[in-house]
Amino acid sequence: MATIAASRSVQGVASGPAARSGRSGSLGLLAGSKRATAPVAAIQAQRTASRGAATACRGSTAVRASAVEDIQKVLTETSSPVAGKQYDYILVGGGTAACVLANRLSEGGAKRVLVLEAGPDNTSRDVKIPAAITRLFRSPLDWNLFSSLQPQLAERQIYLARGRLLGGSSSTNATLYHRGAAADYDSWGVPGWGAADLLPWFIKAETNADFEAGKFHGKQGNMRVENPRYTNEKLHSAFFASAQQMGLPRNSDFNNWDQDHGGYGTFQVMQDKGTRADMYRQYLKPALGRPNLQVLTGASVTRVHIDKASGKATALGVEFSLDGPAGQRLTAELAPGGEVVMCAGAVHTPHILQLSGVGNGRELREHGMAVATDLPAVGANLQDQPACLTAAPLKDKYDGIAISDDIYTAKGQIRKRAVLSYLLRGRGPLTSTGCDRGAFVRTSGQALPDLQASTGGFACHFNWVRFVPGMALDSDGVSTYVRFAKFQTQGLKWPSGITVQLIACRPQSVGSVGLKSADPFDAPKLSPGYLTDAAGADLATLRSGVHWARELARQGPLAEYLSGELFPGSAVDSDAAIDEYIRGSIHSSNAIVGTCKMGGSPADSVVDTQLRVHGVEGLRVVDASVVPRIPGGQVAAPVVAIAERAAALLRGEASIAGAAAAATVAA
Repeated sequence: MATIAASRSVQGVASGPAARSGRSGSLGLLAGSKRATAPVAAIQAQRTASRGAATACRGSTAVRASAVEDIQKVLTETSSPVAGKQYDYILVGGGTAACVLANRLSEGGAKRVLVLEAGPDNTSRDVKIPAAITRLFRSPLDWNLFSSLQPQLAERQIYLARGRLLGGSSSTNATLYHRGAAADYDSWGVPGWGAADLLPWFIKAETNADFEAGKFHGKQGNMRVENPRYTNEKLHSAFFASAQQMGLPRNSDFNNWDQDHGGYGTFQVMQDKGTRADMYRQYLKPALGRPNLQVLTGASVTRVHIDKASGKATALGVEFSLDGPAGQRLTAELAPGGEVVMCAGAVHTPHILQLSGVGNGRELREHGMAVATDLPAVGANLQDQPACLTAAPLKDKYDGIAISDDIYTAKGQIRKRAVLSYLLRGRGPLTSTGCDRGAFVRTSGQALPDLQASTGGFACHFNWVRFVPGMALDSDGVSTYVRFAKFQTQGLKWPSGITVQLIACRPQSVGSVGLKSADPFDAPKLSPGYLTDAAGADLATLRSGVHWARELARQGPLAEYLSGELFPGSAVDSDAAIDEYIRGSIHSSNAIVGTCKMGGSPADSVVDTQLRVHGVEGLRVVDASVVPRIPGGQVAAPVVAIAERAAALLRGEASIAGAAAAATVAA
């Protein structure tokens, strides 16, 4: 009776099958489970047959008729948790943007809001504890997406982490709070969406524990931001000193747009006293008691119902299943004047639109699909920040000072003192995702990150450097955690060392999201497109980053601790060898945007400046997919700002021309 459990009424969260997969033990790995459920009609037919059998077996262990009637009544009444209801807003996806919108749009009780999330509730302690990010990759709380084979990347498939639970990727990311630079937003070239337009919404969303309210920071928002609550005194200090010796300035606040974006320093994190402050906890959870807000988990949206009978395409509602491919297809219906808002993220939003007949007409017809609206830009313009790394072990005399040593014993067991420090004080290594110090570096010597008219973006060779006081065990950063699991089973110690992750934070290459088939439960066809820019700028950026990281390791303060190089290794000594290493180890830094680009023309964009899908009434997109060009920072921060602004637009409390003033008043 999974449908019954999946449709548990919400003033809070209704949890579907995916929500029941896994344990919520402290730092425990989640274990998946599957259940097959017959359609309601089949269950009712079976029940009718069994009632006759029960009568024939009277005097034995027959089921009481009253109990059968009770079960039948419950099944009939709850076969669809949305039956007989109409919604002013249906939010497709329960991720970062949806959590913001659900809170804001349900305020006041006047509008009925439905959230449909394919994944489970957000209850795992692995989500709350920042250091447990190592257990979230490739877990039941992740979509476990892989690209098609990439010929330019040594015929590899690239793993793309995407959170599959309430809160989305804000519940599984590195918690870093980076807006990028002001010029990132001005480079979009979209009227009303420049840096000055978005800054008030960044401020409105934020409560910053360590910066005072003012020009760039807020104290009244839902989103909690603070400085990291763990410091590796020796290795962090050595990194800072070495970066300074290389001529980098100290950056006291990477979100202060009055100063240059470059330099080294401490990255702020989206945490609340050392606990992950994902958007489920900060926005959605406080709103769950509202009677006009309904949240369904385990609800896989298969398409948007789009009607063309009136001569124009109009969204009427959505189709979804609570039991996967075998489940009954249910329909959630919009109220008159209502809207479907796509919040499924930069991978799944374009995929669901394509399944709904909104996309490149030629490609849709190739899959036998009717075309509701021909929008070639749906699924195009995928941008992500590609990364590679260098890693070095520590000298024997410094063995035991890395963050991995602060968390794990020599036998791979979690240290009691780390747990106690986290539980009692909200401090220590369990509060860290490991990469909360670093730098933004112009690795080819540009003076300032001026915009280039030829590319519409920042000058190339601008690396985002994440310094980790722990050693990668694989040249593909995510695979480190898979390898460590093997270390643990053998009772081996995580070797002490450091890692420098190098990220091309403003890449020129683009990829795509497409259909493998018309089956909504087939994973989307993904190509991140890394290193495909014609000029080879992205490869040059990462190559120069490797050279920079090696020079950093040779600087006195850091060199004192290091013993050789694990990755790329001393044999990788020429530019050609470095390029080969990058192609064979490049990985995602998990910042996917752009696949439903905002713009003025249906020829090269998907939504207009009001975030309305071109050519379809009652359908908008509010998530990372609308971002025209990737900012040089973490994506979560701008997505929250965009969602705050979108909510105000939908509520009639702001317009594109007057949004900045409205946000100031609302704050």
